[in-house]
Amino acid sequence: MLSILLKRQSQAKAKEKAKEQQAVTAKAKQAPGQSGESARSIMGAKPWEETQAMLKQDVSYLRTLAGSQEKDPYKTELVNKYRPLVEKLLASHSNLDNLDVVWFFFQWQIDLGQLDQVHDRFREAIGQGLETPKNWKANGQTTYCDIVFKHAHNAHANKVEFKRDYMLNAVNDLLDGTLATNAPLKVKMFRLVGNWHYEAGEKEKAFKLFELVMKLDPKKGGVKTKLKELKEELGYGDPH
Repeated sequence: MLSILLKRQSQAKAKEKAKEQQAVTAKAKQAPGQSGESARSIMGAKPWEETQAMLKQDVSYLRTLAGSQEKDPYKTELVNKYRPLVEKLLASHSNLDNLDVVWFFFQWQIDLGQLDQVHDRFREAIGQGLETPKNWKANGQTTYCDIVFKHAHNAHANKVEFKRDYMLNAVNDLLDGTLATNAPLKVKMFRLVGNWHYEAGEKEKAFKLFELVMKLDPKKGGVKTKLKELKEELGYGDPH
């Protein structure tokens, strides 16, 4: 009972602080005689420690919300709130490591189904060292790969139109070492793109990816039959 009460009190405090901050931001934006540019630059003028504390508070409050009906509108508010600061950081920093606000800015938009709008700049940011917050289980490159894989896998499975270039480029980046991730995720990505090549009759490309899949996961790769078929068809001899 005590733990439940403490949790509720903590959630209430976080919610109240978030409302106070939103009120301050709204008041600043509506101040008479203030130009649009100066209003947008308010957050950029805040001390970095204050901005970090505000971000932590906003993220904590977001976690107290239930379901997409509550979370999505708030994520939209946060994207608009932090956009001026993030745009300034993206323009001024070549190394984006340790800038959690930039990660959340992209993540919120991806959560809102806006991957197509942010993908190219997000991928560029990953290349500039953008990392996930320190308490996340996966690093930036792995999380990026997972986002792209899930987007492509779900769209392909549901026969929804999507941009295959995200996955194709990610796989090429994994192959040339520009990106790195864990073996299980590589298997999923290589198998999916390998199947695309297979379905398109691009046998050499499919073979190379299926071969990597089975090397990474000989027991559960799931393409042994197709690999054997392609080896025989391409004249590579006994697949064993």
